[in-house]
Amino acid sequence: MASPWATSRIQAVVGASWRLRDERVAELCSTWSGPVRRVAEPDDLAGLLLGLDTPSLFEEPALTVVRASAPYLKRHRETLASAIASAVRPGGDGGALLLALAEIDGREALAKTLTKAGALHQVDIPDGKRLSGWLAERLTRHPQGVDRPRQVAEALVGHLGEDVDALLMAIDVVALHAGDRPFGPADVAAVVAGVGERPIWEFTGAVMDGAARRALELLYAGGGMEAPQAVGSLINETRKLIACCDARDDDEAARLAGVRGGAIFYARQRARALGKPMLVRLMTGAYLCQRQLRQSGYNGETALELLVLHAQRMIKPQGR
Repeated sequence: MASPWATSRIQAVVGASWRLRDERVAELCSTWSGPVRRVAEPDDLAGLLLGLDTPSLFEEPALTVVRASAPYLKRHRETLASAIASAVRPGGDGGALLLALAEIDGREALAKTLTKAGALHQVDIPDGKRLSGWLAERLTRHPQGVDRPRQVAEALVGHLGEDVDALLMAIDVVALHAGDRPFGPADVAAVVAGVGERPIWEFTGAVMDGAARRALELLYAGGGMEAPQAVGSLINETRKLIACCDARDDDEAARLAGVRGGAIFYARQRARALGKPMLVRLMTGAYLCQRQLRQSGYNGETALELLVLHAQRMIKPQGR
């Protein structure tokens, strides 16, 4: 398979689903032999484009993945269209640029130039009629193994609707709940359907508010909430808030977070209050807790208790 960078040193991946878009981005990055960097809506786009034709004397050429919203793309469309026209010429020892976009106007010169260069990678989302079958086929390839993937897919769609990103994130949580064994419809019922009187999302909200006592009360109440399930939900919520910190545009933040409409409003408020550095610390702590839960003989409830108390100390330090 020929390298796409031999055709054009500027490529674009377009898709409304941030998970599927990131998967396609990863595939293209794997065809690049040098370093890969990632930025969001860089202020110095002109400098990045200059680097495509002017190799550095001190480091090897890099592939730069640029995540951009529709307003950012609109501001720089002429500059990018002109750069793409030059990037399709063979030769050059500089780097490459990969745009990661939620959408692009097919009538604009930028989209037409990318299409002509064979550099536009459209990531399609399955519609309602095909969604369950598509999700079931994807589940058959899950490394953990899935029992009755069609029933799992139908249960997920039945509970969560047709938001692809929400479905894929739910699969991550269900897999965590199952541990090392294959997961099936019963795990979906335990995690997504909410067998307890209080949903697990109430637990994650309490942790993010620094309300350790409330979070521990929900944990001790049981009702189907197990430690792997709880920490998996916390990881996904933290990832969503980090996405809100990274994206300036509300629509792009919603797509990155895998939510719809006004749901991003409250996530943005919480992300703004906590700040990205603290969210990254929370994410690191949650991953460490997850690693401990996977160790044989480790007390999962104790690990989660320590994580909740650590989060409270960060969010509500003494004297605050």
